[in-house]
Amino acid sequence: MTLGNNSLYGGRKKRGPSMRKVVGWVLAVAVLAAMGLWSYRTGSSLARQEEARLRTEVVTLAEKVDGLEETNAGLRGALEAEQVKTADLQGQYRRDVPDNETARIVELVRGRRAEGIPADRLAEVIRAATAQWKCTGDPVTRRFILRTPLTTVAGNDVVAFANGTITVTGTGVSEVDAQNRAQAWYDPGQAVTLSFNRIGGGPAQDITGKLPLFHSVVVSDTIYRFSAVPGDRSFVSVTAQACAYP
Repeated sequence: MTLGNNSLYGGRKKRGPSMRKVVGWVLAVAVLAAMGLWSYRTGSSLARQEEARLRTEVVTLAEKVDGLEETNAGLRGALEAEQVKTADLQGQYRRDVPDNETARIVELVRGRRAEGIPADRLAEVIRAATAQWKCTGDPVTRRFILRTPLTTVAGNDVVAFANGTITVTGTGVSEVDAQNRAQAWYDPGQAVTLSFNRIGGGPAQDITGKLPLFHSVVVSDTIYRFSAVPGDRSFVSVTAQACAYP
């Protein structure tokens, strides 16, 4: 009986896990399932919140973009308006402010008006002016010695044009050699002074500057246009052409 009982008891012990273990497993599975469900729901909730935040951010950014585009359009309009205004001001400036050549003519007109020349007379001369000079005869070229502080030879220091009614003479700065010694001839690289004299026609007209130099002298209805350039050593070559005036 003992053996039988032991066999019987032993058989009962091998039937499987106890009820306590089964309950523990069930609880563990339930806990894991609950945690998984909680995690899923929490994750879903966070995902929905993030999605909502992103949607809100997208809407906000879209509104900002719309605002920037509107501002940009306004700036473009203001820029175009400013460009039109600037173009108008530039056009007005060009109309009201003369260029260098026109300003020089304006100064000449003011000078002649200050000398008592009537405005109608000046306007008549301007209207009579043409794009091309109406010149008579060929240009005439003559040369003379330009005087310096060391010039000792008299003569050949003046030339005459217009049948002797206009004379041209001048002075310059002595050229120096390698030892810085002044020479008798003028230095063509330095400024010179030319004097245009009308016999019986008022004071001399002097011009100063580096050669070439240009000048005009009016005698009655003729204007003599002069150009002076460096010639051979000591000499200046002067060319004159007579043209109708005005």
